[in-house]
Amino acid sequence: MGPARALLRRLGQFLDGFSACFSRQPQRDAASQYLDGLLNDSERKSMQAMHGRLSDPGQYQALQHFITHSPWDAGRVWAQLRAVVPVRTGILAIDDTGFPKQGTHSVGVQRQYCGALGKIGNCQVAVSSALIADGRTWPLAFDLYVPVSWTEDAVRRAAVGIPATLHFREKWRIALAQVRTIVQAGFTITGVVVDADYGSNAEFRAGLERLGLPYGVAIRGEAVCAVVGVPGSQSATAIAQSAPEDAWESVTWGTGTAGPLTARFCALRVRPTKGRGDRWLLCERSATDERKYYLLHVPDTTALVDLVALARSRWPIEQQYRELKDDLGLDHFEGRTYQGWAHHVVLTAVAFTFLQIERGRATVAPRPTLPVVRGWVREIMGLLYIIHNRRLLSMLDSFRRHTPLRR
Repeated sequence: MGPARALLRRLGQFLDGFSACFSRQPQRDAASQYLDGLLNDSERKSMQAMHGRLSDPGQYQALQHFITHSPWDAGRVWAQLRAVVPVRTGILAIDDTGFPKQGTHSVGVQRQYCGALGKIGNCQVAVSSALIADGRTWPLAFDLYVPVSWTEDAVRRAAVGIPATLHFREKWRIALAQVRTIVQAGFTITGVVVDADYGSNAEFRAGLERLGLPYGVAIRGEAVCAVVGVPGSQSATAIAQSAPEDAWESVTWGTGTAGPLTARFCALRVRPTKGRGDRWLLCERSATDERKYYLLHVPDTTALVDLVALARSRWPIEQQYRELKDDLGLDHFEGRTYQGWAHHVVLTAVAFTFLQIERGRATVAPRPTLPVVRGWVREIMGLLYIIHNRRLLSMLDSFRRHTPLRR
């Protein structure tokens, strides 16, 4: 039990760092309970399911009130979470993720593109930023995208408690606000990576440039650029098609489940029509002739392999979404209010960060995955549940003394 006690002690010390975010002891107790629930062996991370597996559950109504109505500030918890992330330098990945919903009453829900479904569906969408560093990802910000159909409807706003200060913002504006907050929190960003929905937006790129940040953003093939030294402008697709065959080089940027990740790339200095200054246009051609395009704001002396490494570094945020959802129930919240959603998401990020810190303690290679570490924690939580449940202890003792006959 020594390692289990040590892990629980580290969890307690980690959570103590957030105590100042909660003004009263009942809030602090409920926060610990909710995090225990996120980490325990409940497969469904709805409040009722988590409460049923707590070793010291207290009243369900108190836990529900803490998430849905208690006035603690999720933003303050995010600020403390950013302060305790042990890695301060890395690539910042920005993306959005969907939360499929059945009804129409959860805050921000509407028919829109949902990455979790791979199509347009009824869902909520959140914009998030994560630091990619030291082989791990660290969630630094999550904001719910609230469509105009909600921000301009006073009845709907009141029903779900949308703050009076919250107005409609496009996703790219939400993302830029997150970047500014993260930079102000003292992180050193070596590159910003996003998909084409963000990267194709010239205003978003200009915002990163004003912050003095390098980036490697995906863009759509129809984006128009002028190749440096060549008259006229044309689409990224046309530029790639006109590049000579000897301009393409094979580059491997990682290893996947099926082996090395390799494609052919060509890089040219271009000037986007909606932008200032020259940038790298990186064109990618896979073995199946799938084409992808990236704009990179990095020095003109950057080697091709380094351009590819930056442009292709975004995939860990997708893995982070899967782990947040599959292991910690990021998308399991069943409440309808804006505050409840924000509370659930930030506490999920706190639990995720603790697991990432625990991964860093490993002295063996390769480092254990987050699901493996979460498995260790849930086993300990399950044991505590049994120890504190007299009925289960009595049942186990009965089975020990009167083992059922076996054929």
